[in-house]
Amino acid sequence: MFPAYLVSEYVVRRPLGWLVSTAEREHWPTLILDFFTFGDRQGGIVPTWYVDYGLRPSVGVYAFWNDFLVAKNDLRLRAAYGGTDLVQARLTDRFPLGSGTFALSGVYESRPDTVFYGVGADSVDQRSRYYRSLARAFLAYDVPWVRSSYARFGLGVREMKLNGERHCCDDPSVAEQVQAGVFPSPPGMDQVYDVADQAAELVLDSRWPRMPATQELASDYVAPPGTGVRLALRAELAELTGQSLATGQALADSWLHYGASLGGFWDVTGLQRALGLTAIVDFVDPLGSGAVPLSDLVSLGGERPLQGFLPYQFVDRSSAALRFEYRWPVAVWLDGQLLYEVGNVFGKGLSGFNLADFRSSFGLGLAAVGAQDHKFELLMAVGTTSFDAGTQFDSFRFVLGTTAGF
Repeated sequence: MFPAYLVSEYVVRRPLGWLVSTAEREHWPTLILDFFTFGDRQGGIVPTWYVDYGLRPSVGVYAFWNDFLVAKNDLRLRAAYGGTDLVQARLTDRFPLGSGTFALSGVYESRPDTVFYGVGADSVDQRSRYYRSLARAFLAYDVPWVRSSYARFGLGVREMKLNGERHCCDDPSVAEQVQAGVFPSPPGMDQVYDVADQAAELVLDSRWPRMPATQELASDYVAPPGTGVRLALRAELAELTGQSLATGQALADSWLHYGASLGGFWDVTGLQRALGLTAIVDFVDPLGSGAVPLSDLVSLGGERPLQGFLPYQFVDRSSAALRFEYRWPVAVWLDGQLLYEVGNVFGKGLSGFNLADFRSSFGLGLAAVGAQDHKFELLMAVGTTSFDAGTQFDSFRFVLGTTAGF
């Protein structure tokens, strides 16, 4: 652990500590806030950027307006652009309702550089690209419960478009790989289809909130210890409401996503320096005949487990992963994070499950603390081949920038 300690202490913590102390002494936060906000800091517009090595970078803006039109009605917007066909926009109107929070959101995302390596744990080690776009509107209702526990319910409609022709990048397109016989065309490719979905999530977390929503700025609040247990159960029913069939195969009329995660956390010092171990499983099953489209298969990589790989690098009907992490405070709003993850995707109901097929991912970075609408992330991670193939390093991922946390 000594190399990781050197990086954490002398490359991350001490320089960042000096920067934060200097900024506070010279009143930089006040100057910055005054420049980017308006109306007694009731609203503001902030520039954003996001770099994920292996994908095209983007720049954009994050905007917020508290008490929009009426008291306690909060509006959030994030928009980003990364060149031709790379557009992201997300708008959320959020307000308290009863004992919870109601949110109405609209999302549009299009990417020409989504990766595809094939379906399954033994997917080919040859990267291809395809175009993917999503237009979605959904309602969500969050209800807090004891300590950090909560329940979430949602309804939504979306239109998906997948196109395997070349849109960018030097890698072969999915269409070219299919034509070469590297892998069959995945379900949903070269199609436009509409989906209605209903989702529910229940999280039972014995830990006290790290930063309560009622915390006042510049308060003397001290975060509680981070020891506890977290159980998360989730399910989503998706129903196909329309399909434009090109050359692809027919899709299922509906399919069910479900999964769970169970984690234990031990705060070594009682000061939010916590070790964690979490087991994560996810499944998707078609209800009736037809196939689950590629965009709705279970995936690993990106923000999902195996963060040393690109988003959607591994896809199939189920997945199993184990995450070991160590988090420690670096700043009031930022944690250092050391990650080790193992796992892979498998067939229906974990069919073909084999520990020898597990891949590893090692990561070191910074992560935002608590629920933030404008989340900063820094991650350096590597991924390996399977245990059976000797766990050789074959992937590197570098992430720097801000994402939407709403």
